Amino acid sequence: MDAQTLKTILRKNDLFNTLHDDELDVLIENGSIREFLRGKIIYMKGEKSNDTFCLILSGSVNIVAAGGDILKEMGSGEVIGEIALSDPHHIRTVNVIAKEPTLVLEWNVNHIKGKIPVLWKKLLKLAWKNIRNYYEE
Repeated sequence: MDAQTLKTILRKNDLFNTLHDDELDVLIENGSIREFLRGKIIYMKGEKSNDTFCLILSGSVNIVAAGGDILKEMGSGEVIGEIALSDPHHIRTVNVIAKEPTLVLEWNVNHIKGKIPVLWKKLLKLAWKNIRNYYEE
């Protein structure tokens, strides 16, 4: 996937839409594109996050509770894995499973937060917003 396509996808998400071109370049340079087949686990509840989160580029995922209940479906342009970054132990809170072939752009937050400080604050706000939403559902 070329840089311009990645920038277009990044700009569709509120987390990234106010970033400047040079900051988007930092994200693209520091990200890893990963592909998951249908049914593959992207993030597993209870595992260490290794300080990573990602943006879904294509496909969709199910956010699955420990008991197997699907809490939410997420798709292209949405961020996953951010909640574990706000946890002091950096532990994943749910399973994230590819619902179909899915492509993600994954980052280690430690590689980008010093280069784009505003992103770290926005990530934490997103994490807390999503935590509140899970408890309200």
